[in-house]
Amino acid sequence: MIFISKQLVGCLLAFSLACLGTTAQAAECNGLKVATGPAGKGYARLFADMQQVCGRTVAMCELPTSGGLDNLHAMSANEADIGFAQVDTWADMQMSNENIAGLQAVLSLNFNYLHVVVAANGFAVAGESRFGGLLRGKPQYVLMERFSSLRGQRVAVVGSTALLGRKLEQRLRYGLHFVDVETDDQAFQLVTSGKVAAALTVSGWPSGTVGALKPDDRLSLAPFDAPSDAPYVVRPVSYRGLGVYNTNMLAAPNVLLSRPFKGAKASQVAALKACVASHMLELQEGSYSPGWKEIKSLDKTWGIPPFKGAVAPAKTDRKK
Repeated sequence: MIFISKQLVGCLLAFSLACLGTTAQAAECNGLKVATGPAGKGYARLFADMQQVCGRTVAMCELPTSGGLDNLHAMSANEADIGFAQVDTWADMQMSNENIAGLQAVLSLNFNYLHVVVAANGFAVAGESRFGGLLRGKPQYVLMERFSSLRGQRVAVVGSTALLGRKLEQRLRYGLHFVDVETDDQAFQLVTSGKVAAALTVSGWPSGTVGALKPDDRLSLAPFDAPSDAPYVVRPVSYRGLGVYNTNMLAAPNVLLSRPFKGAKASQVAALKACVASHMLELQEGSYSPGWKEIKSLDKTWGIPPFKGAVAPAKTDRKK
């Protein structure tokens, strides 16, 4: 277990607040307000699949965010009804926010993978100085061949990776220096311009943004080689467009979370859960996100309070 300071959690929550722009959208929604993530990435794709198979059963609208960290805030601030998040993100953020602690797990989902995006041709580091430090040495290009190669370097972090990256640094003590950005494209640009040694971003496989990269982008993926513990696992993934095969990545389980409703909203959430469960074979075998095939059980809550559903009205004693 990695413990995060309250100061760090507060800082990240403030960062999440600054990135979140869902309030106006929330006011326009007439169905379940679902906090997702950036377009083309894992959460948005899962939502699109749920809406396709269950949209006639339960009205839903999407609230795009930067990812799970924003989604937790959106639900705690009543800006979203349900939303996607990593188990570890909830576990850390619930320590400082009782509304987040009160969220309930509706569905256990797929895994999010930590993508370590690096420059394919290496990262420029300063060479040894000459003449007693008066002249700087010529820059040397070093390949960031694995996650542990990033020791002492600047890295860009996106969305929930702002928390995950700092958790890893707190445990590993690599001396990482973080640059918080809002989008993957911004992070990738920092890598290609040589301003950071890597971009850290999380997504289900395949990531829409990483999957869109081509060899001409001069980017690659570095494998994760640091120790890990529950709830994390290390899994191999491939991106054919980048020529990357069976690269180990740190993976964290995702859940669909709900506010603790007791009335009509609870019935809608229960209907959505039942609908997804009844369509699992279709979702796993049809033309949907491959993330559905990773799900072994929809009911594993990873220690998060499970969704309780609607509360039945108390029966009255008619004999009185």
